[in-house]
Amino acid sequence: MTTVFLWILSIAVAGLLAYLSWISRQHRRLRVLLQEAKTSLVQVEEAGGAGEAKLGAILSSMVEGVLVVDRRGGILLLNPSLRKNFMIEGAADGKKPLEVIRNVAVQDIVDRTLQGAGQVLISEEISLVVPQEKTFRVNGVPVVRSGAVEGAVLVFHDITELRRLERVRQDLVANVSHELRTPLSSIKGYAETLLEGALEDEAHARDFIQIILRDSERLSKLIDDLLDLSKIESGKMKMSFLPVKLSAVVQRCMAVLDNPARAKSIVVTCVVPPDLPLVMADEARLSQVLLNLMDNAIKYSGEKASVEVSASVSDRFVRVDVKDTGIGIPEEDLPRIFERFYRVDKARSRELGGTGLGLSIVKHIIQAHGGRVWVQSVHGRGSTFSFTLPIASPQ
Repeated sequence: MTTVFLWILSIAVAGLLAYLSWISRQHRRLRVLLQEAKTSLVQVEEAGGAGEAKLGAILSSMVEGVLVVDRRGGILLLNPSLRKNFMIEGAADGKKPLEVIRNVAVQDIVDRTLQGAGQVLISEEISLVVPQEKTFRVNGVPVVRSGAVEGAVLVFHDITELRRLERVRQDLVANVSHELRTPLSSIKGYAETLLEGALEDEAHARDFIQIILRDSERLSKLIDDLLDLSKIESGKMKMSFLPVKLSAVVQRCMAVLDNPARAKSIVVTCVVPPDLPLVMADEARLSQVLLNLMDNAIKYSGEKASVEVSASVSDRFVRVDVKDTGIGIPEEDLPRIFERFYRVDKARSRELGGTGLGLSIVKHIIQAHGGRVWVQSVHGRGSTFSFTLPIASPQ
């Protein structure tokens, strides 16, 4: 038993050392940490049979999955992380990876790693659909002793979140470019028309200048929203949390939005109980949240609709509801409504001056307050946006 263990141990240590060496060359800042890991692995190998418990502890504590195979491709070792990610149950010793992991790409990496000469590292991405969609960077290292390949070690690093963030970054760049290009193209087009002689036509010139001003304001708001979102997500937006009277903030927001509401004969009401506890909030950011939700309710409601802002106590929080009788949101769009640049009706949103960032900012501000935000809607009948704020502690 000890001889078999030492065989597995020697292959595992050699393979992991080769993998760590490669990673160390790629990432200078990890060298100190990796050197400590190498030292621990060498100590395990030198300890022989007494190192079994220590090796098990190292492999069990690794977030990465580890697969060790012999020179014939039979499994010698699987760590708990790999078993969990690939739903592996029961004994796997001596079996081929394809029998246990049931992933052709993994078997292919094992085969090619065993065919490698010297400390050649094979690094590839694989996708996993079941039990959940994941992406792994799999690094395979052949274990070579006296010029012969004796086995291989594969390390599985979960890069699902990394790939998701890359997609978010790519989408953000694409969306920002598009959102900036639209008003800039309009400004450029009308400015060129004015320079080509339209300035002499006073009526048309005035219309063109108003369009340029409108799109300039839209561009400015987009940049402001982007900066706000960046500050919130990076934790750099300063907030001052103090006891705030919610009804007073709602009344001020109603005053700001009085003209656009009157223009569509929309009745905006405040239903906040006089004895409602104070909430712990940054008053300026709370106003930003309410203005965004109330403004959206007015924009996406028809003539003579109604908008109601109400509040009630829910456990240790105050729940705020902004309800409208507008066009509503299709059910399939609800899960994504708080995403950056997500719009149910892109054309109408741009026409109304939306940047596609407002609801994302609302979500992040409320989360920074320790609350949550959600929406309920019936398409064609209206929407209710709700959020919670913590109740201020009695002084």
